[in-house]
Amino acid sequence: MRSTTIRSFIVIASVLIAAIISLQVHWLNKTYSYEENEFNVSVVKSIRGIYEDMQLVSEPGNRLNSLIEHPDRNTFLFQVDTIPPKDSLLHYLRNEFDDFKIYTACKLALYDNVKHQFRYEEFLTGAVSDEPEGTHIDLPLRERSFPYICLYFPDRDTYIMHQMKSWILTSALLLLLLVGFAASLYYFFKQKFLVEIQKDFINNVTHEFSTPLSVIELSVEGLEKPGMSTQPEKYGKYVSSIKYQLDYLKSHISNLINTVVAGHYQMRFNQTRVAPNELLRRAALQLDPLLRKKSGEIQLDLESGGQFIVADEENLYLALFNIISNAIKYADHPVVQIRSFRRDDRYVISIRDNGIGIEPSEQQKIFRKFYRSQKGNVHSTKGLGLGLYFTKKVIDGHHGAIIVKSTPGAGTEFSIELPVNDN
Repeated sequence: MRSTTIRSFIVIASVLIAAIISLQVHWLNKTYSYEENEFNVSVVKSIRGIYEDMQLVSEPGNRLNSLIEHPDRNTFLFQVDTIPPKDSLLHYLRNEFDDFKIYTACKLALYDNVKHQFRYEEFLTGAVSDEPEGTHIDLPLRERSFPYICLYFPDRDTYIMHQMKSWILTSALLLLLLVGFAASLYYFFKQKFLVEIQKDFINNVTHEFSTPLSVIELSVEGLEKPGMSTQPEKYGKYVSSIKYQLDYLKSHISNLINTVVAGHYQMRFNQTRVAPNELLRRAALQLDPLLRKKSGEIQLDLESGGQFIVADEENLYLALFNIISNAIKYADHPVVQIRSFRRDDRYVISIRDNGIGIEPSEQQKIFRKFYRSQKGNVHSTKGLGLGLYFTKKVIDGHHGAIIVKSTPGAGTEFSIELPVNDN
């Protein structure tokens, strides 16, 4: 499964999970509003029943609604003309609460408008309420020009949530299922990613070592040609190529292991005085068998002053070798132009090829660890692309910069800038 497909699947799954959770939250909110309204209606009906059971006002008629106040979410006030006996009021109130299934605690108080204080207070326990906390509630004194009865429900929210327990349990179960589904997806894609990393690492080893092995193979073929023993210059050239490529393989195996296995690996550089032009000539020489096989050429236009810089010779050589070998690989008949020159306090190395080029959207991604192009071209068929990742790590470690310019179908230019220390 391609990474784009995986990303699309994850995005769609995330959107669906978010939509389900949002819908569930919406319905919980709607249910809470419904239960809250039902509770308020039941309290009002209970108050109406009190008016019917007791002569609290004269000729209430159709004005009962105007006698009932709802100053805050937990409080109801209803006007009375006479002060009812406490025991009778409590008796009828309990009956009304039972009739309309109000099973939460209630603090009752009767306000005396003459004395501007509560005449009496009482706490009624509920089936889903705790008495100890409610008995010590101090009700705010709301002054009115008439006596009134105050009903305060301290556990109203808890009671409403209790009425919604089936909804809450269902939502919690759904949330657990969604979390389990998300965890399963994460585990599945993590395992798939690890399998792909293992597979791609094997491909990458093949990719990284194909060039030196090809050079060794061509050099061996050259040594097997008849009469090679009578041409000491060519014989020595082939032997030198084999030796260099074997050294390259040994060094690069160590670098690849450190780069891939050690996530926090910090490269250590053994810095000495290095002539960059000599490294470029050496890389061109080592790649000559592969170049001749593809009927290509390397054009050297190197700075003539013999400039030295302070660098790690072996790692810098491997970084340059990677770029030049890629320039040869990704062209049918490669023409590689290598220039070097000094610009102020920087030493610049330019490597230009006539290969297949790199898409603009890929140019800043090719240096990422494990990055693979999704374009389906040659760049995407060879493992993880650790070669350029390693190259950039070396250049960054030397406080330098690497810049890529490419035109698809026309070629690519890599410019490497390294600091010059004249001291």
